[in-house]
Amino acid sequence: MKNLHRELKLPVPFLTKEFDGMQYLSPYQRFNKSDISIEFIDWLSSLNLVLGLTEVFLSKPNTYYRIHQDHTTLTDFPKINWVFGKSTSYMNWYTPKTTGFIYTVETGQSVIYAKEDVELLHSIELKSPSLVQAGLPHNITVLKDYRWSISTTYKRNNKLLTYNEMLETLNPFLY
Repeated sequence: MKNLHRELKLPVPFLTKEFDGMQYLSPYQRFNKSDISIEFIDWLSSLNLVLGLTEVFLSKPNTYYRIHQDHTTLTDFPKINWVFGKSTSYMNWYTPKTTGFIYTVETGQSVIYAKEDVELLHSIELKSPSLVQAGLPHNITVLKDYRWSISTTYKRNNKLLTYNEMLETLNPFLY
């Protein structure tokens, strides 16, 4: 399912220091961009990319996470996710059987689906970092320990890129 996720091998470090999850104990927070390495920002610039929304999610083990789309109007919404923690976790994508409902969150609105309104499309243990499709219904499953995910969006010429545009841009860095 290469149209849903791709593992990445990036040539520069993402963070300036080791990730400290204890700074991020809320389920959702904006990530402190000053912790992103200048090498990463310069590398993005060399690809004509600009870092957009950067957020961090804390997920607890054995907790159900709602099925959602990260955007209400875009069904093609790529992100790069970095996963931290000791637990095995899975990202699950779904095919909707019906229309979800709009839910307001801190960063705007997302679309939420009930379990019975979707069918599992694909599930994988997500490696870090990975390009993921966040414009389709998805959620995560966390098994034993806390898991943090830093999720980032990207723009070129002040416009969000599509998943295929990100694939093309990141092609030399795909596993």
